[in-house]
Amino acid sequence: MNHFEGIDYEAMFGNDSGENEKSQALKEYFVEVPAFDKFFDHTSELGFVRARKGMGKSALLKILSLRRKEEHPDDIVIFTTGNELMGLGDFTNKGQAYLENHWKQVICKRICVEIGLKINFALSDLQMSMVETAELEGYKDLNILSALTERTGGMISKALAAAGGAAILEASTKRGISNPEQALKNFQNKGDRTVWVLVDDIDAKYVDDDDHQQRVGAFFSAMRSLAFGVSGLRLRASVRTDVWRNLRKMEDQDKLRQYAIDINWSDDALINIFTQKIFAYLKREKFQPILESRDTQNHSKSFEQVFRDKFQWKKREVHPFIPLKFLAGGRPRWMGQLAKLAGSKAGTNRISEGNIYASMQEFGQEKLSDIQKEHSHQFGQLDKLIQSFQGGKRAYNRFQLLTHIDENFVKKIVNVALINGYPYKDTEQLATFLFEIDFLMAQRPDKTDDDTYNSAPDLFMTEENAQNKIQWTVHSSYRNFLRIQ
Repeated sequence: MNHFEGIDYEAMFGNDSGENEKSQALKEYFVEVPAFDKFFDHTSELGFVRARKGMGKSALLKILSLRRKEEHPDDIVIFTTGNELMGLGDFTNKGQAYLENHWKQVICKRICVEIGLKINFALSDLQMSMVETAELEGYKDLNILSALTERTGGMISKALAAAGGAAILEASTKRGISNPEQALKNFQNKGDRTVWVLVDDIDAKYVDDDDHQQRVGAFFSAMRSLAFGVSGLRLRASVRTDVWRNLRKMEDQDKLRQYAIDINWSDDALINIFTQKIFAYLKREKFQPILESRDTQNHSKSFEQVFRDKFQWKKREVHPFIPLKFLAGGRPRWMGQLAKLAGSKAGTNRISEGNIYASMQEFGQEKLSDIQKEHSHQFGQLDKLIQSFQGGKRAYNRFQLLTHIDENFVKKIVNVALINGYPYKDTEQLATFLFEIDFLMAQRPDKTDDDTYNSAPDLFMTEENAQNKIQWTVHSSYRNFLRIQ
């Protein structure tokens, strides 16, 4: 069937951001892999997920939040962001010891705010103070929820006894609370429960300077200290892989690696994500004739519901997934963006390879914008470096590539910025960095598929490359926008 009356590809492929995706939709297409077991394990006090942008870190945290709330309703589950936590404290230009302790205070403060929400009493009304260092020391080996609930009760009592107590009590009554102290006691009577604090995007707006290095590094050290200093607390957070690698000032990094997982999607997992997105949408919208032909054991059949059967790719016919994955760099977010752009070209028809290629100008622009935001902290002149390839060749050997970078970027810039925190030495640093961020791909004479930095991180420094036997090509998703033929 080629025609879909009322098809909406935007709705089919979902929200670009996992944290903003509708909960039901996310549960329908989320694909679990064995690496996630460690992150979901309720007996594990601490866990971090590392991945590039668009790989599903936020979705993983949101799924964990949804599961805990549904399967263990007595748990206290707090899904927050780095920006929200930073808004609860003062982190600017502070020393490492202060920052680590302050992060612990802020996390405790956020739990107190959640306690207030649970009893329908806004603790912001109380001009809530930080948990002091001496108090944190006193919480060791105590259940964190019980300890902070006691503290919250004391804050409420003091507030009601103060001059403004009547006003606070009146405001509470309007929210349906006749006695906030009794509401808190009722909450306490449920006994010790587990508190989950899930922190997304701790590295939002990260730049590679001493202030951000210390702030983000201290966050992870604080989480480790707090997670094992009290009972009944589970801490999870996400961080971009490139930021984690650049945290040169984090003393505890070697001790934290054992609590980290990395998201690396296999082809089967990526196909499953798309298959489940497609059929969840078709089921919701009751596209019954298509649903009747569903074959859950055959990915090709599943894709055929929306994509035309075969695409031409590198002089051969291939499954539509292959160019879709390659052009999107294997990132679920970018794959969804490309599918939606192509769907807008397809209208009410299945998506063809012509629709994919017609989307490359816009997609290449969006993808370049994304990688500049993602990696500018590693190299502040990335936009100018990328633009130096505009209108140029698609492929270079090593000598040609280094010559191109030198003549079209280095000599025009004069003062080259730090690269991954280190001073500029030579054009090889810049070429390797472009390979690292997947702007350049490697083509070897004895291989059909391209090499990426993830598959061969040392490839640029090999003897094979020194002999100019490797072709370095600008990723095909950028060529249209950069006018590269």
